[in-house]
Amino acid sequence: MTGRSLPETTIDPLLRSEIDKLASTFASVDDAETAALDGDIAAPLHGDERWTAFCDLVSSTVQSRGYIVVRGLPADEGRSLLIVSRALGTTFGTYGAGRIVKRFRMSPWADGLSHTLKAGDFHTDGNVSRIPPVGTAMQCEIEDPGAPEYAEQRVAYLPEILERLASGSPDEVAAFEFLTKSEAAMASETAPGVWRGRLVQDGKIRYHPQSLRVAAKRLEQQAQDVEPVIAAIHRASMDVSLPFHTSPGDTVLVSNTFALHYRGECSVRFTKFPTEFESRSLLVLHMNDQGANE
Repeated sequence: MTGRSLPETTIDPLLRSEIDKLASTFASVDDAETAALDGDIAAPLHGDERWTAFCDLVSSTVQSRGYIVVRGLPADEGRSLLIVSRALGTTFGTYGAGRIVKRFRMSPWADGLSHTLKAGDFHTDGNVSRIPPVGTAMQCEIEDPGAPEYAEQRVAYLPEILERLASGSPDEVAAFEFLTKSEAAMASETAPGVWRGRLVQDGKIRYHPQSLRVAAKRLEQQAQDVEPVIAAIHRASMDVSLPFHTSPGDTVLVSNTFALHYRGECSVRFTKFPTEFESRSLLVLHMNDQGANE
């Protein structure tokens, strides 16, 4: 495991006050989303030296570590998430009819990767898209009732993953070769197409174990059995990453091109079995390169 400390910061109280003031001008998160798509939602903060310093910190930390954890923000249905995400300096990715913020609530009855209680995989988002998002912003809305034993989060920085794999065991070296030299195939469970290409190229990665598995099943063949590769990448990513947890309002800003992110097993607390329960809730949005909205 890396001996470095977690890349985190607590928002300056005076800057938080200005963010709260700006967020309160939107009657709903829908209104905030509209403003975010019409222009720069954070424009009123541009003259604030604290905002400039915060943006510089986010940019430099994400470049050098792959992510940053921002603590001290309010859990306000995504308004502050929209504002703070502008520190990544890109445009918002959308889904549906101009929506930006997605809510993921963990459920004991869900099988979908974004809602299941099971531990996930280290991955990037939008991995079969023509142009994947460059950044992912995740804000804790409701903390896991079993925290800190549950809902562990991690982010693994691509250069450190590759270094770890290249100097590891034979199966880890094979995983390094698979990432950097082989053509792989990935596919979405909900779409018919198959993406093909090198998973790591020009210092960037697109990678999702489930997408590799779906493509292998759909094509009925794969150049290399993906399970040993997935296992080796998971081990390396665990070795080079640090565990952390987020409380309501805490926000993780992570590169989606040179880092993999992960969420461990979650829990629920039933208040009335089987329909009423407390569980983790997360707000997520994606950032694109300028002009890359699709």
